[in-house]
Amino acid sequence: MRTSPRRRLARRLYATPLAWGLLVGLLCATPLHAQWSVAPTMALGLSIPTGALGDVASEGAALKAGVWIRAPRVPVGLSVEGLYTHLRGGANGAASKSSRVGGLLANITTKRHARRLELYGIAGGGYYWLDGPSTSFVRRNAPGLNVGVGEIIALGSNDYFIELRLHAVRTPAQSGERWTTFMPVLMGVRF
Repeated sequence: MRTSPRRRLARRLYATPLAWGLLVGLLCATPLHAQWSVAPTMALGLSIPTGALGDVASEGAALKAGVWIRAPRVPVGLSVEGLYTHLRGGANGAASKSSRVGGLLANITTKRHARRLELYGIAGGGYYWLDGPSTSFVRRNAPGLNVGVGEIIALGSNDYFIELRLHAVRTPAQSGERWTTFMPVLMGVRF
């Protein structure tokens, strides 16, 4: 099946800007990479439920993955990450089912300098999902905030870190508390 000359011209007009855009992008990628730092991040650790969540759950595992971005001459960086926490059923018999919390977060971080050991702060917000005993929480998803501190240990080309963060989710509980809170203690690496 033959295409009309009009369609061939349209394809060329659409393909030409795309090809030029890819070429310019490839040529500019090296200077952009030299200015911006983008590092994938992965961490694993222990999550401690507090407040209303502590009444229905015990400690569990936490996992996060994301990207840490910094720019030259800017005193802060940005991290975008996904968090998953699996908490065991309550030790006090209030619930035998486990609870899970997931979240998509955007955070501002203090920028790492050129030292081998570096303390950093992190704060941000995002949207969280809660899955657990059905009688404990009024809503299953809500916005939330997080704040924490960490220590970076630079070894070779990677940055290893230990981080403690408090997550507060605006999910009302049946007990009258307005915030669901938990604290993951994570150990991880930035590549």
